[in-house]
Amino acid sequence: MVDEACRLLGYEDPELLRYRGTDLQILEFFEQKRGNFAPLTNWLVRRLDVPDDAIKHSRVHAALAALINSARFYTTNYDDLVERSLKLAGREVKVIASERDMGMGDRMVEVVKFHGDFDNPDAMVFSEGHYYKRLRLDGPLDLKLRSDLLNRVALFVGYSFRDLNIGFLFDMLNEMLKSLPGSATGKRAYIVVNNPSDFEYTLFRKRNMEIIPTYGDDRTASLADVLEQIAS
Repeated sequence: MVDEACRLLGYEDPELLRYRGTDLQILEFFEQKRGNFAPLTNWLVRRLDVPDDAIKHSRVHAALAALINSARFYTTNYDDLVERSLKLAGREVKVIASERDMGMGDRMVEVVKFHGDFDNPDAMVFSEGHYYKRLRLDGPLDLKLRSDLLNRVALFVGYSFRDLNIGFLFDMLNEMLKSLPGSATGKRAYIVVNNPSDFEYTLFRKRNMEIIPTYGDDRTASLADVLEQIAS
């Protein structure tokens, strides 16, 4: 996405801008120069126009949809692939992107779009300024997340300390859960990490998060293996 932003701004080599600032700062620069993110949003919509057959044949999405004991999925992705995979598996879905969307039927699965989506472009988190605002964690979706983290065991997939707001969320999660050992394992949060090293084990252990390790070069297949084991 950042490469496309650079191209739209007339920079053929994105590294020229990366020499000046971070990816998030480049996106903030894009907003200032172009007035909004509509060109990027339209580009993303075209890129993420995925047919149903492709979703059905995705092991990861099929495995997520098969987690029948999971009634709530949080995602920072803008696309609709998670909710579509659930619907294709015959599950009833409610998308939550703002406070007005909250409330669900007993049989419905919630997909919480933590960084907005294409149907809610004003809530989409793109730039450094957006992330800093998100780090306040004081909006309706943030309060919902805090409530869910206190009432459920959380599994994080596809995140690392490199994610700006996720690192902050991990610390907040640790503060919330370190005095709440009331689960069968004593753990309330797990994260799937590919080829973990002492670095990951040490930092996640400090945050009272248990690593579920995967190994090999094919991260997607390894993740699918873990999710399929959980679903079985």
